Amino acid sequence: MGDATDRRGAPSAPPVLSWGVDHHRTPVELRERLAVAATDPLTLAMQLRQLPGASECVVVSTCNRLEIYLSGTVDRARVEAALAERAGVATSALAGQAFSHQGAAAARHLFRVVAGLESMVLGEAEVAGQVRRSYDGARTAGLAGGILNPLFQRALACGKDVRTSTGLGDHKLSVASQAVDLAKQVHGDLASARLLLVGAGETAELAARYLMTAGVRSITVINRSLERAQELAGRIDGTALGWDSLPAALAGHDVVVSSTAAPHPVITTAMVRSAVVARRAPLVLIDLAVPRDVEAEAGTLDDVFVFNVDHLERVIAQHLGQRQQEVSAAEALVDSAVEAWRRAANADHADLLARIASHFREVVAAEEARLAAKLPGADREQLRYGLERVGNKLLHPVLAWLREHGEDEQARRMLEELFGLDRE
Repeated sequence: MGDATDRRGAPSAPPVLSWGVDHHRTPVELRERLAVAATDPLTLAMQLRQLPGASECVVVSTCNRLEIYLSGTVDRARVEAALAERAGVATSALAGQAFSHQGAAAARHLFRVVAGLESMVLGEAEVAGQVRRSYDGARTAGLAGGILNPLFQRALACGKDVRTSTGLGDHKLSVASQAVDLAKQVHGDLASARLLLVGAGETAELAARYLMTAGVRSITVINRSLERAQELAGRIDGTALGWDSLPAALAGHDVVVSSTAAPHPVITTAMVRSAVVARRAPLVLIDLAVPRDVEAEAGTLDDVFVFNVDHLERVIAQHLGQRQQEVSAAEALVDSAVEAWRRAANADHADLLARIASHFREVVAAEEARLAAKLPGADREQLRYGLERVGNKLLHPVLAWLREHGEDEQARRMLEELFGLDRE
């Protein structure tokens, strides 16, 4: 349920739960297990919306984060159990490595994400586009409604305000720019360095353009789709190769930037070992993918330097002090936007949603206790889960109807009378 009304009488926030893992709190090994393929966020959102108490769901998945936004009265433990089962990990592994927020705190986190305040690249704008695509997909699929629609719309507006009103994104400390610095540390002048891009997405192109400004002139693109590799190569004056050329291409290049969406490493230790034997110069592998594209053991080989997103985060963190003034200005805008969102939400509407959901929980709990007394051998957990599913199926259309008619005072009074809430 949302935040309680505060002592100053501010309205309660609508019932929103956010849960997630990101590069700040969660090691890359666990993020890899939880990673969602590009085509899967909607499927996962549909599954999570079936959890008891859930009514809407948006899943945001990027290379550095997986975040779940649910409206309704959803138990965090059920979210973690569902995600742990999907990833094949113990639920206990998530408890200390994930974050969870409710109500206004959930909104504040989302607003910070869209503003670039939670990004590895502080102030970067790409995450706003990623969130918009996730939200648009959920809305089109009917997964976002009366609570998540205004939340995400205000979050996107807040992100735009931060980017236009502060200098947070100016001269940003980007992953791509750090990749340039790492390559220079190993190879010095990059004018003669040969660059291999493994993957042909936005990240690959951004890294290529930074490296080109640093002097790189020879660029090769390899992608599972040769057509996409050719398209990117055409934009950056490079050469495209088929996927089968990857092992041989490693030996012929000095800097490799890998950013595929593969669920497992595409550059193995054995491939790198063979490439090094055929070389006379160090090989730099910059792995920008989650899950990782390069097997970690490859970094133990002589003359091989492997950097992944966690390494880059540590480098970037060392340079953030100079940005604190812009961060403070952005955070002030976020706080103001969160309060505006909370006040714009109809307080009576949000409160009634929570009261109806609470009423259904009480009915389910009472029926569970009654049946458990009559069926002493029953599995209490299964009994509770079954009743909650039935309760959720009955609750969902009631809450959906209320969201459509939430501005109608007569409709609210009718529901209060129907469920006996006017007598509480």
